[in-house]
Amino acid sequence: MEPTATDVRIRGQLNERGIRDTAPRRAVVEVAVRRRGRFTANDIVAELAPRGVGRATVFRTLDLLVDLGILARLHSDSHHAYTVCGTEHHHHLVCVGCDTVAEIVSESAERLVQQIAQDAGFQAEGHLLEIVGLCETCRASAAGST
Repeated sequence: MEPTATDVRIRGQLNERGIRDTAPRRAVVEVAVRRRGRFTANDIVAELAPRGVGRATVFRTLDLLVDLGILARLHSDSHHAYTVCGTEHHHHLVCVGCDTVAEIVSESAERLVQQIAQDAGFQAEGHLLEIVGLCETCRASAAGST
């Protein structure tokens, strides 16, 4: 598979951090950044096991991609899931029906978070917001099956 501009950029970022550009690490990057919606480390492990990529490499590489801001770690499940992300601060709508993840940017949510922190005498340095439920398509499917 031919590397995309995104793959090259990510590999450059890893190289700048002194992280070796190995074939297994490249495989994790290529598979992860092409995913849409929510996925787990185990999804990547299962996909790459036939290619000889180990579990530890998958987990370490996903952690690196989170550190670089390329992936976000979702916290709405009992196990971590991941999604590919844009670079600006945002929140997530996570569909439990189809695993779709939508990024949302909301000034009103930002103001509310700051107000909640201020009311509690707390200085917020960051926050995570995941809204978990069913997307419009999954709700329509569920309504049609009842």
